[in-house]
Amino acid sequence: QFDTIEERFIRQGQQLRALGESSDRLSSRIDRLIGRIERGGVEARPSSAGASSSPGSASAGESSPYPNVTLLHPDEDNWLHPEEIFWPSAGASLDGTLTRGWPSGDPKGFNPVTENAGDVSSSIAHYVSATLARRMTWVDPDQWVGDLAWRVEVTNDKREFTFYIKQGIQWHTPSGIDLDDSGFEWLRGKHELTAHDFVFAYKMITHPQVENGFAKSYFQDLDSYEAIDDYTLVVRWKRKLYGNMGISLGMEPLPEFLWAYDRNGSRFPEETLGLRFNQHWYNNKGMVGVGPYRFALYEPGSQIRLVRNEDYYGVKPAIRELLYPIYTDPNKTLIKLKARELSFASLRPGQYREEVLKWRDIPEEKRPKNNPFVNGDLICENKLNFVYYYLGWNGNKPLFADKRVRQAMTMALNRQGIIDNVYVGLGTVSSSPYLADNPGNDPDIEPYPFDLAGAAALLAEAGWEDSDGDGLLDKDLDPDDGEDTRSNFTFKFLIYGNSPEYSSMANIFKEDLLRIGVKMDVDKADWSLMQKKMDEKNFDAFTGGWGLSWETDPYQLWHSSQADIPRGSNRVGFRNAEADELIETLRETFEPAERAKLLQRFHRILHDEQPYTFFRYRVDPFCWWNDVEDVRFPKSSPLVNTIPWSVRANP
Repeated sequence: QFDTIEERFIRQGQQLRALGESSDRLSSRIDRLIGRIERGGVEARPSSAGASSSPGSASAGESSPYPNVTLLHPDEDNWLHPEEIFWPSAGASLDGTLTRGWPSGDPKGFNPVTENAGDVSSSIAHYVSATLARRMTWVDPDQWVGDLAWRVEVTNDKREFTFYIKQGIQWHTPSGIDLDDSGFEWLRGKHELTAHDFVFAYKMITHPQVENGFAKSYFQDLDSYEAIDDYTLVVRWKRKLYGNMGISLGMEPLPEFLWAYDRNGSRFPEETLGLRFNQHWYNNKGMVGVGPYRFALYEPGSQIRLVRNEDYYGVKPAIRELLYPIYTDPNKTLIKLKARELSFASLRPGQYREEVLKWRDIPEEKRPKNNPFVNGDLICENKLNFVYYYLGWNGNKPLFADKRVRQAMTMALNRQGIIDNVYVGLGTVSSSPYLADNPGNDPDIEPYPFDLAGAAALLAEAGWEDSDGDGLLDKDLDPDDGEDTRSNFTFKFLIYGNSPEYSSMANIFKEDLLRIGVKMDVDKADWSLMQKKMDEKNFDAFTGGWGLSWETDPYQLWHSSQADIPRGSNRVGFRNAEADELIETLRETFEPAERAKLLQRFHRILHDEQPYTFFRYRVDPFCWWNDVEDVRFPKSSPLVNTIPWSVRANP
């Protein structure tokens, strides 16, 4: 009878989650009860959280679950919502290993403040680190639940945030070094997370010597940050801005006990703290966090291994280890997947065509029985990713300073044809830096068509002509220097060299450009070198992708102030006074309809200026072996979030 009751509760909980009704307090309590039943009565929160079964659900006037903490604003409501869902599911194996490929070669580094690589962020930091609060990514990403903080008070017209941090949370033990070595004696022992680690994180992100221009733009209006005590953090902003909430709640701590010291355990002098931090001795060793997984191993050229944090303060994930074999040939992904060296992977378009698409119109009786893509051993699902792809034109160079030239480049790229033939239909043509269903897209804008004649006319209008009859367009790019020096229209196109799709796209583009008198040379680079060239703005044009967050703030990529800062994200040197005004107004606008109008106007400016050729929205064919269970995809990035997944243990 007890088993029957338990199964009924589980089914009811799953139905409620599927309907997205977990924001209701009664549903949340049922889910918490189910979670305790599934885990054999184990509480979903550590006992140090006090009597409250869900720290972070305190209402106005409710006392602190920690006797030594006094609330600064006891009459304010807790900004955090109760947890909406609990993992793992009933009967999930707790001893599995999930193996995912790392096909881009060795990462540049793991410093969470100075590194901006999407793979490090989504595949490592997402699991190793943690934030003060996190979005309800599975149900309603507009709402936040507590993570490292159990209570948040928002005061002073949303310009002041007071965070109360859970006590007893320990930093992971640093990996990649021999702690038995007497030289690292200073790193031994336990280190508790405190509010001072957030203060240190704010200090390093905003430090003028630290090379992280991509992040600094979000903190320009930061007024102050202070640790009132070891577990109380207050963050103040100069102005009420739309993005302050997400930045404040989503803040990650930085282990001061590690990153503020040199290899011998001596603290860096304040005068050179930022410079020493940029070249920190631990940057290529690993990542130290407080999240559900700890960084256990990095073997350059071989593997990265994350292991479940058995001392995790929250509900521990079912999967025990996340393993990432490192390689540089993306074609190996399919080979490794079929050999069960990978348990989950995203197929490249050509692989998807050969392994999945070609069997769809073949009668079942004629399909090969030993093909895992056909017989059900491998499960595949196509998902629209939270990313767009583009071609970036270096507007700082005379060659691409004229918007008519950039428009011509867009018209010379056969985007739909490349999506259909190279990417086998996996995606759609894009025209903006938002996803297709974002209200910021202007519905009246149509992507530029593929039109070589139109592109040639635009180039002629911009002064390009074949004056010497050699088949290439030429022009005097500096007519004010007093010399008649004409330059052919030639440029280098920087691409990720290990992608066969990028190579195919570049070759098609190259041939079409040559038909209108433009010579393009393809510059292939591995991922780390490509990142370096982009950071240093050492390119004519490049192809890239940009992961999209839940909220839209164009400042980092498009504001003029970001065009010249070291390692800034405005790599193409886009400068537009009207766009700057719109971006700044957006930061102060909260009403959704008004924000949509501003974003649509910004869309029209980008469409006219074409600093990017917006290429495609990406659809990924994800495939996993059938011993990987509970696979779900969230509503916000990262799209591959394995926290609720499990891997069935071998009998």
